[in-house]
Amino acid sequence: MCDFMTEDQLAYYTGQIEGHIAELEERLNSQASQAIATDTNEMADEIDRASIEEARRLELNRIEHDKLHLRKLRAALRRINEGDFGYCESCGEQIALKRLQARPESRYCLECQSTKEFNDTHVFRRVA
Repeated sequence: MCDFMTEDQLAYYTGQIEGHIAELEERLNSQASQAIATDTNEMADEIDRASIEEARRLELNRIEHDKLHLRKLRAALRRINEGDFGYCESCGEQIALKRLQARPESRYCLECQSTKEFNDTHVFRRVA
């Protein structure tokens, strides 16, 4: 059980996360239907087809982003149920409540997240 949060706070975050999950699932269902329904063969003009294909590509990118966000939110619910919610996966310290308020799916405290992003950026630059 999370030692630094009350039951009410955990219930609040559970409700927030479940609300985000429901919203994402609804949006994903709508996006998938729209992406499938678009037919570029109906367009005779090459420029129109290119425009439709670009819009489809952007929509598919949004769908992938939403799927990733959904997985992160579901993982946050699992952490709440397991009693690990609100603790940094790297250092084990408490994640600030303001950070959890903004991003309840956060797995790292601000300092560890910054370090992770810095390292990821520098590894990418070395490889590229």
